[in-house]
Amino acid sequence: MPPPSDGAPRVVTKIPGDGIRPLVTNTVEKVMEAMQAPVYFEKYDVTGDMPRVPEEVIESIRKNKMCLKGGLATPMGGGVSSLNMHLRRDLDLYASLVNCFNLRGLQTKHGNVDILVIRENTDGEYSGLKHEIIPRVVESLKGINNAILKCKIRY
Repeated sequence: MPPPSDGAPRVVTKIPGDGIRPLVTNTVEKVMEAMQAPVYFEKYDVTGDMPRVPEEVIESIRKNKMCLKGGLATPMGGGVSSLNMHLRRDLDLYASLVNCFNLRGLQTKHGNVDILVIRENTDGEYSGLKHEIIPRVVESLKGINNAILKCKIRY
């Protein structure tokens, strides 16, 4: 992939993910190649059934400061939290930021859009504070302003 004239390519850590997610991350990589984006990918095969994310992957993300990650499968039951949550905690990724805006020259139904969506990643429902009370009844704990909200989910 030839880099554009405005600078050197950036290294991006790539974790394809589980299920159909590798199709998505591979497509993103193809789009970047077609755009001649100044990036190249260090690929690491991490799956949701691994006990931990390998330290070399964490080091790669810290070094590159960018990661294209497909979702990893979450184990069911047994009080096991997902590797997605472990990555958020290990890398101290408190929030997910998504900037939504209009692209110049592209006609859209709504003009002049510039919104930043912020979603917390490590507190509340995403903290992994849950356990099975009795078979098929899960209790999830969420801290809200020094209070605890209990939510029982039957499935």
